[in-house]
Amino acid sequence: MNQKSIFPILIFLFILHSLVAQINPKDVTIIRDQYGVPHIYGKTDADMVYGLAWAACEDDFKSIQENYLATQGRLGEALGKDGAIMDVMAHIVQAKDRAELLYNEHTFPENMDKMFDAYVQATNAYAVKYPDKILLKNSFPITKKDVLAAHILGTAIISNVQYPIIQAFGNTLDEHEVPTSAGSNGFAANKNKTADGSTYLAINSHQPLTGPYSWYEAHINSEESGINIHGGTFPGGMFMFIGANKNLGWCHTINFPDHVDVYKLKMNPKKKLQYELDGKWENLEEYPIKFKVKLGFIKLPIKKKFYLSKHGIVIKNKEGYYAIRFRANMDLRSSMQWYEMNKANNLEEFKKAIDMQLIPGTNVVYADKEGNLFYISLGKFPYRDKAYDWQKILPGNKSELIWGDEMHPLSEHPQVTNPEAGYIYNTNNSPFKCSSESSSLDPNDYDITFGFQTKENNRGLVIRHLFEQKEKITYQDFKDIKYDVSYMDPIYSHSMLNLEQIFDLDPNKHPKIEESIQLLKDWDRQTKPDRKVAVMSVAVFNMTTELFKKGLLPGTNTLSEDFIVEHLLKAQKHLKKHFKRVDVTLGEIQYIERGKIQYPVGGMPDVMAAMNFEKGKKGKLKGFMGDAFFQFIKWDKDGNIEIEAINAFGSSSDPESKHFKDQLPMYLKQELRPMYLDKEKIKANEHREYHPGEF
Repeated sequence: MNQKSIFPILIFLFILHSLVAQINPKDVTIIRDQYGVPHIYGKTDADMVYGLAWAACEDDFKSIQENYLATQGRLGEALGKDGAIMDVMAHIVQAKDRAELLYNEHTFPENMDKMFDAYVQATNAYAVKYPDKILLKNSFPITKKDVLAAHILGTAIISNVQYPIIQAFGNTLDEHEVPTSAGSNGFAANKNKTADGSTYLAINSHQPLTGPYSWYEAHINSEESGINIHGGTFPGGMFMFIGANKNLGWCHTINFPDHVDVYKLKMNPKKKLQYELDGKWENLEEYPIKFKVKLGFIKLPIKKKFYLSKHGIVIKNKEGYYAIRFRANMDLRSSMQWYEMNKANNLEEFKKAIDMQLIPGTNVVYADKEGNLFYISLGKFPYRDKAYDWQKILPGNKSELIWGDEMHPLSEHPQVTNPEAGYIYNTNNSPFKCSSESSSLDPNDYDITFGFQTKENNRGLVIRHLFEQKEKITYQDFKDIKYDVSYMDPIYSHSMLNLEQIFDLDPNKHPKIEESIQLLKDWDRQTKPDRKVAVMSVAVFNMTTELFKKGLLPGTNTLSEDFIVEHLLKAQKHLKKHFKRVDVTLGEIQYIERGKIQYPVGGMPDVMAAMNFEKGKKGKLKGFMGDAFFQFIKWDKDGNIEIEAINAFGSSSDPESKHFKDQLPMYLKQELRPMYLDKEKIKANEHREYHPGEF
């Protein structure tokens, strides 16, 4: 049979497949409320996913594309240097190749397959309808494998794979540690602690304010499974990653156990690219990446060398060849667990979903209408030889250290259910501190090779302090905890381990920075916009930036007095150059930006309402990650639910949309908006109702 005769048959088969697999958009309804938040209704789970994908494309198609372009090695071609970093990250994680391999090994239930098909169909349909919004030619249509590759990249990032990669490039792997803090908060209280006998839950996971790993708010419903949940997902997510239904809710925060192992390979001095394993020489497999970086009108071709060993991906630096091994790219079924968590209606069902162990990491803070509280720190921990320190660099010449598929059950993970104190929390702090002191866990009860951190952070100390101030707390007390912007005394910093030393500096010993030292000595340790401690913000930013460039990660560094003094002097000069004085308030130098307008903000790293900054305009610091979308959930004594939420900006990333920044004034004034799960109440606040593809 010749090629011409085959072509019509292929077209027919493609059309036939499309007719079988396709979702009818008329079976999907999207209701946009007055803030543009999508409420999605589907007859089936697949209909629901189609609607979520379509709504997300309407609101942030650019971010959705960024996920896929990175796994295709083409984000640098679209965005330049910043995109190229993600291209390299996706290559090191082997997102595309692992998705291709595991797709044939990991089968999905038929219903899940239909949901993947629906997501792909909706995204491709949007690209067809709006071709002018496509970032790069020939990047569509996407496939199910593209979606799975993006999931692998995302789960790798939330399990901290990026940190040893950064250290490898900075030649600092000998200091193989991960940060002790990030910036997310989850906390809950039940009738043992609440003044009105209700159950409260705060969902406050800090992420970038914009982009593919920012929170996308939605409310999804399916007649098939009974899913009816409001929460946050990432652009490109198929279900809510955090959120609440009528019966329960949960928050994720990043945890920092040993998710990643690093091995130093012993190379053959006589033959290139051979490493020793069990007394024999094995060959490294070359695994290069070729990509393009957009520089103005030019797309510069780049090639970087990486390798594969039996341990995993290999990075060469000045010190040698290092292999990195982690679980996050060994399974692509994490979405199945989030699906079951979205469906769960009680603690038993939720724990059953958690027990699937398909999410490679994160903490979970849970509460429900029955007053149950539950905390667990998740991981996919292999059985490791306790004779070795797995948080250090491991010898790469022993195959016994290359762990396999078997892993510790969740019953061995740090967890607490219904502590007597009536509250639980996690702030990326040690999992052994998750409630009152009497409910603390003993690190000695857990396998040492898990590598859970025992260090506290400022937010963990603050939250326990605020909970313990009163025998019973009101709902307003509970909300005030989330909005707190104070540092404890002494400071346990997200950025540097001994930052408290900055307050002990002797102005007589350092007369050049006497004014700055005095400002800090008089400071009440509140990071509100009116506090005159911009010198602290600038100094911390510069110190963190310098350490990070050297591959020295935040939260792992003890600083010398000379280093602190040097950066206080630089910060003082910076303020005098740009503001003509040192007593500058945080609100004068710190801002978040939407469109071309700047809005002053307080906050600093590792306060409850945290904000992390990057270089901004005219000597200022621009907030790019931190306190953005969050939710408060309250179940009263009768089990009735009340949800309030807010987004730092709005539901749309389109500058032409009225929802581009319509929530910003409320966010800045610490106001909240109600959110409903009942369709009648939603329709009472309806802005428009439609099916995907209309308008």
